[in-house]
Amino acid sequence: MAGSGSCNAGFCSKEMKVQHDVVTASLNARDKSGRIDVRFGAGMKTVVVSRRALLSIASPPRATEVRFFQYVDAFCEIVASGLGSKRSGGDVVLVTANDVRRWRRAWQSSEVATGI
Repeated sequence: MAGSGSCNAGFCSKEMKVQHDVVTASLNARDKSGRIDVRFGAGMKTVVVSRRALLSIASPPRATEVRFFQYVDAFCEIVASGLGSKRSGGDVVLVTANDVRRWRRAWQSSEVATGI
């Protein structure tokens, strides 16, 4: 699964797109959290998506495997935009519901600023 920062549900702008390649992605069925191994340029990051982030990414809220895979690129965009919370020396980034909300606000602000 490779991406150039494709948009999910319309949440992206030219300013926010960052080249990335998803290496692996999986959802833990027990705790409904996701894990994405993604390459940004030469660097590799592990993105941990909290259950609440998964519930917050779209409406109606669902913590399902289908929803997780539908928004993998959006979670990568959140990390690329610097809104994820770094852990373990920066190689692991946690995406929380608050990160999703901040990313949405930033996207909406850029849309207004560019007159879209």
